[in-house]
Amino acid sequence: MTRHGNRIIRKVYVTEDEDRYFKILQEKCHIRSFSSFARRAMLYFGNYGNYFVIEACNRHCELMEERSKELSAIGNNFNQIAHQVNIFALQGKIPEEYYTDVILPAIEKVQSIYKQIQNDDEKIKKKLYGHDS
Repeated sequence: MTRHGNRIIRKVYVTEDEDRYFKILQEKCHIRSFSSFARRAMLYFGNYGNYFVIEACNRHCELMEERSKELSAIGNNFNQIAHQVNIFALQGKIPEEYYTDVILPAIEKVQSIYKQIQNDDEKIKKKLYGHDS
């Protein structure tokens, strides 16, 4: 067993395919070193085995990409609606009370939900990867 400072060096042998896969996962997970990636995987997932760690990280990344695309589309639609509502409000086609009593609270609710989604994502990332990204 060799040491580097106060750390013990462990060797892990991987195939070229595994090495490429780990590099992809590290990039997706925003983890710079394989050593850090492996430590987090082993510490946070204990006895479940590396296969399950890799699958969990991979699935999480896929889900986050899908959710990001969906949220982006929803946000785009929401912005288009808000733009039209603002035009109608400026043109006097929507009563001011409706704008302040109905539309603004709806916008605030959507913003609150979006913020909660972001917070939930950060909690998931912290649990999976051991840090905020």
